[in-house]
Amino acid sequence: MISPAHFRFALDAGIATITLDRPKRLNALTFDVYRELAETFEKLDGFDEVRAVVITGSGRGFCSGGDQDDIIHHLLGRSTPELLAFTRTTGRLIAAMRACRRPIVGAINGVAVGAGAVIACACDVRMAAAGAKFGFIFPKVGLCGADMGATYLLPRIVGLGHASELLMFGDVIDADHALRIGLCNRVVADADAAVARP
Repeated sequence: MISPAHFRFALDAGIATITLDRPKRLNALTFDVYRELAETFEKLDGFDEVRAVVITGSGRGFCSGGDQDDIIHHLLGRSTPELLAFTRTTGRLIAAMRACRRPIVGAINGVAVGAGAVIACACDVRMAAAGAKFGFIFPKVGLCGADMGATYLLPRIVGLGHASELLMFGDVIDADHALRIGLCNRVVADADAAVARP
């Protein structure tokens, strides 16, 4: 079975639960987490006992995107081929999630911004805690907003108008707003959300 080193994995009654587990960093992604998540989703179809997948975060965040220290700092000054390789690494994760033949439920227990918001979009269903927040904050940090396939996935979920607004302005929205525009399927009380506490 799958035994990741950089997040938690559990299988119970056919449900595989992936828990991002860097709560002090709001489960920010590192190079290792990106790689291992992609590898995990690529392997899941090989296990007949896995019938569905839940991805969530520990603590009060789902995923705050790429870690400023582990990723962003190290990308500064990189060559174009090196930046392209990193872009392909992030895209590999989203491609693996969309290719997975098991339904993926995003249990959005808290903040989901940047890459975390795109991971949420790659899920088949998104269940948000009442206190969850979503943000495609790429424009706020000088990026184009197309990162990880956001411009492909988001319009298919919320429509072109809402997607354009979210991607162009980078605003953070609450769970009720996300529900109104179709970004999440349901909003549940924080205490009822499928979250993993540290």
